[in-house]
Amino acid sequence: MKRFILPLMILTAAVASAAEPWICTTAGRRLIYEESIGGVQTGTLDKLVASDDNGEITLTYTKENNPIVERWRIYPDSTVLQIEVPAEMQALLDTLQVRDVDFRTRNLVLPAEMNPGDLFPGFGFSVSGTRGDERTTLSVRSDSVRVASCGPIRTPAGKFDAVRLEFRTLTTLGDQEVAGRMIQWMAPGIGLVRQEIPVCEGVASVVELKKITQ
Repeated sequence: MKRFILPLMILTAAVASAAEPWICTTAGRRLIYEESIGGVQTGTLDKLVASDDNGEITLTYTKENNPIVERWRIYPDSTVLQIEVPAEMQALLDTLQVRDVDFRTRNLVLPAEMNPGDLFPGFGFSVSGTRGDERTTLSVRSDSVRVASCGPIRTPAGKFDAVRLEFRTLTTLGDQEVAGRMIQWMAPGIGLVRQEIPVCEGVASVVELKKITQ
């Protein structure tokens, strides 16, 4: 089960209308998250916000000694996360001497306005390659995202008005398929404030905003 969970970890009835984008855009600000599994702390993510002249917003951090960059674009009607295949997965393919690798991705587009019950397309990526005479594909996709609710949520970093998004995911490796679920709380002008991915019955991997620094 762990190998299927890992790619997902490298997401009151009211209207959520993001007058601000669904991410933090203040360059130099740091969003610090605490990771835990089953209530036991496993790590810290320190995401640094930056922007460039082309309007791209980046959140840069390190996870398990691997540098990670989230790339976002902001449009009048949406905030878009540009999905990339995790770098550690690419490194693993090189180590395993996988050849003729093909990467495909589908970005996550967060509508500027979300209402409870709304559905919109999810994200996805797939990696296929050849090792020896065998070609295998690994894919992780969420065909649709449901807006479950809108309202306040309290985290160690404070209380935020947020939208709760429910992702149904499907991880496929060869002829094996594993269905999963991911829940994210997104706050306008901040971005992710909490994420839960069930690992097994009664146990979840949690990422929660701990503090915001300048």
